[in-house]
Amino acid sequence: MEESCNPYFVELGQQMGAESLLRMAQRMGFGSRCRLAKGIYSAAGTLPSLEKTTDGELANLSFGQGQLTATPVQIAAMLAAVANGGCAVQPNLLAGKTFDGETLQAEPAGEPIRVVSEETAQTLRKLLVSTVENGTGFRAANRYCGSGGKTASAQTGRYENGEEVVHAWFGGFFPAENPKYVLVVFQEGGRAGGQTPATVFRAISEAVYCAENPGPADYGD
Repeated sequence: MEESCNPYFVELGQQMGAESLLRMAQRMGFGSRCRLAKGIYSAAGTLPSLEKTTDGELANLSFGQGQLTATPVQIAAMLAAVANGGCAVQPNLLAGKTFDGETLQAEPAGEPIRVVSEETAQTLRKLLVSTVENGTGFRAANRYCGSGGKTASAQTGRYENGEEVVHAWFGGFFPAENPKYVLVVFQEGGRAGGQTPATVFRAISEAVYCAENPGPADYGD
């Protein structure tokens, strides 16, 4: 996880099998659109069917490529489930409604749906924090409260001037110990998730922390 080693996850995917991996992906919301507000839905992305998940496709799926496509909203929802202890969340574009400009009426969130055990979520949080502290996500390290997350560099199969277009991602949470926020940074045509996206994640997460905890702080660069 720390070094973003694809072959490890290919092997793990082969051990799990396509059916288990696809079932978990569906429970996490991949391949389905979600309602953000009345009349507004996120894109569904794509998830291969079990029948089309050959050994080669399973290998690609195991580290997030191949026929799988996803939106930043879906990645954020997945990370939120890990950060909150294993329950799926319904992303909302609106905090609520107000009729007097003062009272906020929030829509009922519904019962949480457990997608992974609390123990599994805790293990994943530790791995993601370790990825920031010791691995490819080091540029995303929040100096004030710590953070956890994962880098990603998605090949597109499209070429410009002889070079493949790569989309760079960094998705994570902060604070590290008691996560409160999930943040996903997506850079079209980037190079690697551990570069610009991780740096942007750090800048935003530190700004949020400092806004909530005013006082002397060294913003550095």
